[in-house]
Amino acid sequence: MMWLHVEPTTRCNAWCPGCFRNKNGYGLNDFIVEDLDPKILQNTLETFNIDSVQFCGTLGDPCAAKNIDLLLNKVVNMQRLQLHTNGSLRKPEWWADLAKRFSHLPQFDVWFALDGIGDVHSYYRQGTDYDRIIENASAFIGAGGSAVWQFIPFKHNEHQIKDCIRLSQQLGFKRFEFVRNVRYGKIARDYRTGEPIDIQPWTKDTEYNKKHRISNTVEIKNCMHLSIPSVYLSATGLVTPCCYMQNTPLKTVDIFKEFSNNNYRTDCTSNCG
Repeated sequence: MMWLHVEPTTRCNAWCPGCFRNKNGYGLNDFIVEDLDPKILQNTLETFNIDSVQFCGTLGDPCAAKNIDLLLNKVVNMQRLQLHTNGSLRKPEWWADLAKRFSHLPQFDVWFALDGIGDVHSYYRQGTDYDRIIENASAFIGAGGSAVWQFIPFKHNEHQIKDCIRLSQQLGFKRFEFVRNVRYGKIARDYRTGEPIDIQPWTKDTEYNKKHRISNTVEIKNCMHLSIPSVYLSATGLVTPCCYMQNTPLKTVDIFKEFSNNNYRTDCTSNCG
């Protein structure tokens, strides 16, 4: 199995304070705004003999790509496909059609980023529409799609965890996934005014980090790209070891050889541990 992590676009409608694309939630950082060329995606799939694809943005949301349907057309024969999104883009009809278009795949999941219910969700996922996300997810699930509720626990939403799990079951989500130890920046700002907002780690995460040392050793057991052969394709068309090294192009198609012959480990520990 060979995974390809694809960044379809650097466009996004959200202003999450912990995202690389903006300055703590207020104002954009300097990067190229573009969509991935479908021809480059096709060439990468063939070069690395890919059978599993993950559409997941680090600077943008896949559904914000103007050519997202053309890119999706290139992966219709994959064994596994994942699409990670904030879910508030596109219309319910598009989501229902998406479920039907890929119903033939052995495995196809859409991960909807939902960090709470109502206004609690948009406290961190600034600029997104909670009601639209639920509407889109429901349309996708109703058409036979397999959906995952992705939840980042913060101090401001931890009181809703049980309610979110319960709602995910009621709506027909396949499963509920926690994403921990990410996006806890020291500074967060309101995307409209620039005023500080309070984004803190959830209580259990804070307690855990006090009791345990967090390892920053890069090993097969804690690195996706070593445990499962995989590479990253940026929206600019660059193939790199992973999304944390977007400006470090691969020299060969052998990911294990790359990590053996190049000093990536320092970059790995400094970026994601």
